[in-house]
Amino acid sequence: MKILNKKINEIKSDNKLNSKFLSIKHNNLNISCNILKETFFLDSANYFPITSRYESFLDVFGWGEISKYNNFYSENFLYNFNKNINNFKKLSNIFILGSSLSNNYYRNMITFLPRIFFINDKKIKLGIHRNSSNKFRTFINVLCKQMQIDVQFVFLDDGFFRFENSRIPEFLKVSESVRILNSLKITTNNKKEKIYLSRQNSSYRNLINEQDVVDELKKKNFRVVDLNNISILDQVKLFSNADVIVSPSGSSLTNIVFCNPGTNIIEIKPRYKFDYESNLKSRYSDICSLLNLNYISIEADPVSIENIKKDKKEFISPKILNESNYYKNLLVKLNEIKSIN
Repeated sequence: MKILNKKINEIKSDNKLNSKFLSIKHNNLNISCNILKETFFLDSANYFPITSRYESFLDVFGWGEISKYNNFYSENFLYNFNKNINNFKKLSNIFILGSSLSNNYYRNMITFLPRIFFINDKKIKLGIHRNSSNKFRTFINVLCKQMQIDVQFVFLDDGFFRFENSRIPEFLKVSESVRILNSLKITTNNKKEKIYLSRQNSSYRNLINEQDVVDELKKKNFRVVDLNNISILDQVKLFSNADVIVSPSGSSLTNIVFCNPGTNIIEIKPRYKFDYESNLKSRYSDICSLLNLNYISIEADPVSIENIKKDKKEFISPKILNESNYYKNLLVKLNEIKSIN
């Protein structure tokens, strides 16, 4: 027995298999989500379900770097899977939303969160990773309350689980996730703000000359904001009412999904050198294109960091940490900042 990959057309043509999927439509947007409902095995890093009949569905549940799924079809994976299958922790009647193993804000908001809008029950047990932040959990609670859903969190540790009579929604296209999140924007101010997002409390991509940058931007009536101190709901309001956002590259820029068309987004980004950085390079410019935001990038010079926090090293390979400018601090030319209106 080996792990099988069932493609979309195979699911549709197999009545028994197709009956395991529910199709739920978003209340306000023309977006549908397929939800697998049955007993399956799942790990809390990839959230890639494998049924008791050894079926998997890469077309439906693949996200991020697709090459990582090659492991699930290897002999080594199958051997270890069968060896440990009777030891997997059992949970039942769970709606698996999931969340980033490293609590990455971009991944939580773009990949995982939008699927919550396809819950059609009024009371659920919601599976997310234990590493998820209190902020993220609070925002989920806010959204569930708005949808009149009574939610009980089930926190998943690292490893494989057997989920019985449970559900997991498919992973949506980035364009669909962005549309869903943009529908949450909250416009409250007549006067639009100019915002600079500081990364002063981050492990890398801090601006070495941030004080000089801040001094220049304050002359132009920018407000300096550290999102670490702001709830996600208030971040939604902040970005919904912004006219200009300036920020070094980082997950905080994910919040541009809440901006209105025509908002100016200026990303201070590192000098990328490698093919594996291509997704990082275009991540926020792609969102701007989807939402008709005005995007400008400013390339900054890299400055090496002697020590990166231990918790970051657990999720990033040493090779990438050493060679990629994404994991360095930044030095931006002040003339570039002075040109911002």
